[in-house]
Amino acid sequence: MQAPTATEPLDSLLVPVPEEKVKEVLEVVQARLCAHLHAGASLLYIGDAIDPELYVFETGAGVVEPPIPTKFSIGEGFLGQVVKEKRPLSERVSTQMLGHSVSTALLQNTEIFISAIPLLYQEQVEGVWCIASEGDILSTLAEPTWQDFLYKWAAYLQTLRSRRYIQSLLEKTQIQNQELITREEELRQNLEELAVTQEEMRRAQQLLSKQRDSQNFIIDLFTLMAAAVPHNLRSISRIFLAQLSQYFHGEGAALLYHTDKGWHTLFSWSSKRAGISFPTQWNIPSAILEGLERSRQAGCYSAADLGIEGDKNYWLVIPYFTPTGLSGMTLMAFSEPFAMTSYDAKNFLHISVAYFTAYERVSATITSTHQSIQALARVSQAQTSVVDISTPLESLPWLTEIPLVQRETYLTSLQEAIQKETPVWIPPEEVAIKEMIVISANTLQRMKWS
Repeated sequence: MQAPTATEPLDSLLVPVPEEKVKEVLEVVQARLCAHLHAGASLLYIGDAIDPELYVFETGAGVVEPPIPTKFSIGEGFLGQVVKEKRPLSERVSTQMLGHSVSTALLQNTEIFISAIPLLYQEQVEGVWCIASEGDILSTLAEPTWQDFLYKWAAYLQTLRSRRYIQSLLEKTQIQNQELITREEELRQNLEELAVTQEEMRRAQQLLSKQRDSQNFIIDLFTLMAAAVPHNLRSISRIFLAQLSQYFHGEGAALLYHTDKGWHTLFSWSSKRAGISFPTQWNIPSAILEGLERSRQAGCYSAADLGIEGDKNYWLVIPYFTPTGLSGMTLMAFSEPFAMTSYDAKNFLHISVAYFTAYERVSATITSTHQSIQALARVSQAQTSVVDISTPLESLPWLTEIPLVQRETYLTSLQEAIQKETPVWIPPEEVAIKEMIVISANTLQRMKWS
């Protein structure tokens, strides 16, 4: 089994859904995992939204009844030790751990291997995933592609826990408000003290409302990026940046990705009033990069701090981390320093996760498509060419192959296809050439037959 082929379809399932749909999504994910890993059953425990020491069984696949145990604390038993050590463990246990009955014929023995994997996000265990199999599969799950999926799954659970935590706070606030109304008659003589208490409650409600709105906005960003595919990634990215800037009243925003050549701009957006000129390559000082690695939080810097010449904006930098380290950044420009609370600093991380997890998924699809085109070209004896999509169409290297009288028709049709984000384009019938061009977010890949 190849890990990329096994895990790639699972990424698309990790999208925000209403609370009543959460178990359904997680059951589907686990069922798919069991199928990929040839395992008999799967269990998922999620950290309690209120008690940070407690983990509770959420749902599973391949089991009929709740497992044993249904909840545990950090350090308690086999599963609690997994959370405490923050590393995968496996042991041979009785099938009774999976409940009184198992809905699969894969597990016929009285003892099986239980592999327990901590789902880590930002060094915090968001959940524990248990997979039941006839043999130990931890070596398979240690592969980079599986590790990347487990990280994304942990990020998904972190968002779920945050949402549940906020909901719990809102419910507590409603109860407290009702208690205040009940006691109002008794505290009539203490009006001044009551007024102070009510003001504190009002501020708490405003804060909770702001946090809830922020969570809903981030969920909307995840939903937007779930629709990203190779041919619409450019427009989806600009919509993402425009919504981000407008929501936080910024002047513009950019997405940076790290390669072996350094940090470069993937996509950018700026309001017409601001007219920000974004550099193609970014020479970000190592001190800032190291600070982001240490803090694992967003930070606000001046243009001078970031090494941007001729710019007077202040930049909010939201990092994106993969298991290998800092891999991407979301930058927003402001005319004044951005006032960021400790809640914002952590919550902002989900913004970069929303974009770059989708970007990496689409990039993998583009790479696979290019490989398929190369294979098809070899089989059909076609010539291939690849150019950057930003190349002026009048400068296309193969344009001289088009008869002069047909070039205007050719270029007009191709331009319309790029603007409409058409995935695959072929020339109009009146153009006498046999070719096909695959249009993606960054390139035009041409196949031409004699």
